[in-house]
Amino acid sequence: MIVDFCAYLGSWPLYQLPVRNAQELLQVMDRCGIGVAFVSLVDGAFLLNPREANERITHLVARHRDRLLPVGTINMSLPGWRDDALDGIERLSLAGFRLHPTYHGYALDSPEAVAVAATLAEYQRPLFVAAFIDEERFQHPAIRVPPVLVAHMAKLIRQAPQTTFVLNNFKVEEAVTLLGEPDLSLDKVYMDVNAMDIPFNGLAQLVDRYGSDRLAYGSQVPFLYPEASLALVQESAIPPAAAEAILEQNWRTNAVLRSLVAGAAY
Repeated sequence: MIVDFCAYLGSWPLYQLPVRNAQELLQVMDRCGIGVAFVSLVDGAFLLNPREANERITHLVARHRDRLLPVGTINMSLPGWRDDALDGIERLSLAGFRLHPTYHGYALDSPEAVAVAATLAEYQRPLFVAAFIDEERFQHPAIRVPPVLVAHMAKLIRQAPQTTFVLNNFKVEEAVTLLGEPDLSLDKVYMDVNAMDIPFNGLAQLVDRYGSDRLAYGSQVPFLYPEASLALVQESAIPPAAAEAILEQNWRTNAVLRSLVAGAAY
């Protein structure tokens, strides 16, 4: 079963998104053979109240919790983030949280980021970190958002060894930096592949050098067509076993992710 670790619902301020609701997202998933998706609210990158974002994503997927797992928003630049996190876990049963550091204006090497990671480890929830939502080449001049610094991501992973991380939209060169970092344990870290289309054959070179164990599938739907990241895996010059591992197997090696997907009961 393919699990999508990078999906969104909601509205984007700059253009109309092609997937407008949960039913349409499910149709896209069925078209691509995706069983379960971890879904965040797009608007969470801009809303001043994280609890509003968490309420909305919970509401949007309420009738489809067997396939759509709601991922909440935490903004550590605002006070009360821990209360927001606990409310999302205990009351809304969120399946984790996705950080958008450069949209919210904080760095991943901050004490607050370490505290968030530790909190999610305590509650057996993954911490998703989005390098970007709208890739730099396509950003509107009025909303220019820099990428996440890989050095800060490595520091956070070192300081939160018990946390399950899912890194969204990290590119090949950023994955190489993390995988080549000396003495950095990545046993609980997964990187989705949807931004690893540059350079040409970059994914194949990454797999050849470091293997496929730390890679997972992410679609970035509705900003991208999910077929694009599927084709990236299926048509790259990587062994069939590596493609199967990325699409269907690697997430099963992590107890936190495996429990959440099994709990969806798809």
